[in-house]
Amino acid sequence: MREIVAKKYVKALILALDASEFDRASDEFKKLASAFSIPKFNFIIDSPMIDAKSKVEFLLSLIDDSSNKKLGNFLLLLSQRQRLHLIPEISKEFEYQKAIRDAKYKGIISGNIDITPAQKSELESKFSNKFDVKVEFETIKNDFNGIKIELDDLGVEVSFSIDRLKAQMSEYILKVI
Repeated sequence: MREIVAKKYVKALILALDASEFDRASDEFKKLASAFSIPKFNFIIDSPMIDAKSKVEFLLSLIDDSSNKKLGNFLLLLSQRQRLHLIPEISKEFEYQKAIRDAKYKGIISGNIDITPAQKSELESKFSNKFDVKVEFETIKNDFNGIKIELDDLGVEVSFSIDRLKAQMSEYILKVI
């Protein structure tokens, strides 16, 4: 539900921003979203004893583009509506809208198999050609016995599991016998 509300706020803000303001706002929301991992920050944002204007002044003190009137007014609107807790979702939506605008998406390659830089760049180029966008992958080593490729913004997930392959081969052999 929070994502739906955040989308509406982002759409309204994007209509008021030009391209350079959009990039700056995206960076600023990313900074603000990272602050939500600090418990004291959340206490300040959630505190009913601090008025909306003071919360906005506090938020603007954390960012570089504090003189931006549009961003200040947007944060004031969020504060007055008691929706400052939506900033992490707003940041994610800004990143998504930026990826759509630039046709540049980020994905994850995870698994317990080592991927060489050459293999990673080959996967990036093949996925880029397949979807006609620029794809960049981040590799993550985990316990998954195989390899999994995720492009959440494009709604794509590809996986190959060694355990599943073994099970299917055993099943096939038993059917043949």
